[in-house]
Amino acid sequence: MNDVLYFRKVWVRLDTKIKSLSKALNLLECFSVERPELGITDLCNMLGLYKSNVHNIVSTLEKHGYLMKNPQTNKYRLGTRILRLSHIISKTLRERDFILPHITQIANETEEVVYYGVLHGRSVMYLDYAHTTSNVSSGTMYEISRMGATAPVHCTATGKAMLAYLPRHELDDILDGSFQAFTDRTIVRKELMLIELEKTRERGYSIDNMEHEYGVKGVGVPILNSEGFPIAAISVAGPSLRFDDTKIEYFAGILKKHVAEIRSQMP
Repeated sequence: MNDVLYFRKVWVRLDTKIKSLSKALNLLECFSVERPELGITDLCNMLGLYKSNVHNIVSTLEKHGYLMKNPQTNKYRLGTRILRLSHIISKTLRERDFILPHITQIANETEEVVYYGVLHGRSVMYLDYAHTTSNVSSGTMYEISRMGATAPVHCTATGKAMLAYLPRHELDDILDGSFQAFTDRTIVRKELMLIELEKTRERGYSIDNMEHEYGVKGVGVPILNSEGFPIAAISVAGPSLRFDDTKIEYFAGILKKHVAEIRSQMP
């Protein structure tokens, strides 16, 4: 009986630590490009936790360098330890070594901004991008300034390219939730999205038809593994005036050519 009580106490302590770790990770997920700084009250509202719990988590993360406080706003932002970890990731992503040259080539061929991203929950996380001097000076609005930026999966060419090739149970997990409408073209209903993804599979590329931002269109092609499931996607984006049907097919052809070369180089 004493052994049973002992192991029960050990399990309770372990379970508590696991839950605390989960809360800390959820707190870090609250930060985004759109909301780089958050206060204690912000975090309480987003997580549904008491202020004392959030304060304890924040204090621990700050102590270890995962959060830092802005003395002018008294709000918190991600710390330099996160940057160090992201640098390690960027150096160890094997695929990036042979994908990056293709992204640069695509940017030169299309003269538009090119993105390379992976699925991150219900978002796309961009791992890299490339552009030429001409497409930056033309004022394209779709530039992402740093690795790790995220965007909604349901209304971006990169995201929709990957959604179209997900296993059905994973796709349902994503589409069963609610989606934000960024423009009047954003697809937010599951049944309509399923139709759109079927069209994507038929033509082999996705289209962002000003669904995330007015005046911006995109074309995306997934990078599939040997089982036919997406591990990443590459997209081209720019001002909608330059993306008529002919140009979209032209860009899609360039993307498909490079993705085929990328897949041939994958281990």
